[in-house]
Parts: sequence; structure tokens; C-alpha cells
Amino acid sequence: MTRNEWRRRDEVVGKDVIDAEAKRIGITKDIAWSQDGRLALVIESDDEQESFLSFGDVERIGDVVFVKTKTSLQSVPTSTCPTCKHKNPVEAKFCAKCGHTLDSKEDKKP
Repeated sequence: MTRNEWRRRDEVVGKDVIDAEAKRIGITKDIAWSQDGRLALVIESDDEQESFLSFGDVERIGDVVFVKTKTSLQSVPTSTCPTCKHKNPVEAKFCAKCGHTLDSKEDKKP
């Protein structure tokens, strides 16, 4: 019997992310991909900051996601809605939470 090598999004999202020192980094929020086809996990830390974690930097996925090193996380650029303070992707034109129009020069954070 062949072991299934593929995983579904819902099998990964919501899992705790743990580093090599057994410290919780955050929780998997989603899956992302680059224009050149590389995959990454979107990790949300306890302070609600989002980071990308390349699948190449994942040691193992089981009950939790084990990360080779915490330094492999890359910050996600966001735009904060001035109305509701929701963090949106930097290229968003409208807030995903309240629908407010986002100015392309408003409060961009790396």
C-alpha cells in the first residue's frame, strides 16, 4: 500500500508551530504560494503578526508543525485599515473586514 504523500489545506491550517527549542512560534493560518510556484505556510504569531514559512524550512508536520529554525520566517507586508485596524495584504484596495477603501500610501508595515 502506498503512503499518501500529499496533504490538504485543512490538515495543516490551525496547527501550532514549534521551533527546534520546543517554543511555540504561532499557529498556521493559511497556505501561500509565490509566482514561481514555491509554497509556504502563513504563520500568525501570538501578537497577530503574520510571517511566511517556506515548506523547505518545515522539519515535520504531525500534530504540530516543527520548524527547522525560527529565523526562516519572513515578514508579510500588511496595510492596516484606519477604520477597524484589520491587517490586510499590502496590495488590497478594500479592507477584508469592514470594506473601507484602503489608500495605497496608508500605514504600510513590513
